Amino acid sequence: MSRKRDRTHFSRHAPASNPKRRRPLPPQPPPEEEEKPTARPTPPPAVVVMGLPPDCSVLDLKSRFVIYGSISRIRIDRDAVGYIVYRSKESAEAAIAAALDASFGITIDSKRVISLGLFLSRVNFLFGYLESASI
Repeated sequence: MSRKRDRTHFSRHAPASNPKRRRPLPPQPPPEEEEKPTARPTPPPAVVVMGLPPDCSVLDLKSRFVIYGSISRIRIDRDAVGYIVYRSKESAEAAIAAALDASFGITIDSKRVISLGLFLSRVNFLFGYLESASI
């Protein structure tokens, strides 16, 4: 057993008789049963804006509608229809009320835009939300 390849380990030192002591693992709490919600959370409210100028950008749309509340997502389709998803229902309602105001309204490039209302079905489907409820 003087040959190197006959040894079970390749060290000049004798193998330790006791392996290193490791710290014990911390005790894990017993798994608790989590309550699953029975209803899905409602998707965020969305506003449909029609009558946009053909050269309207997302930043133009956002600059006009961000004053009513925090915006989650904005999208403009090829047919000049904008979709704005707000983080709260109150913000979306404030934007709709401002767009429907007869004396001022909301304008982009001197063109008045029309807000159609608060939607939670088709518009949110476009953004990836699969809830199908409308208000």
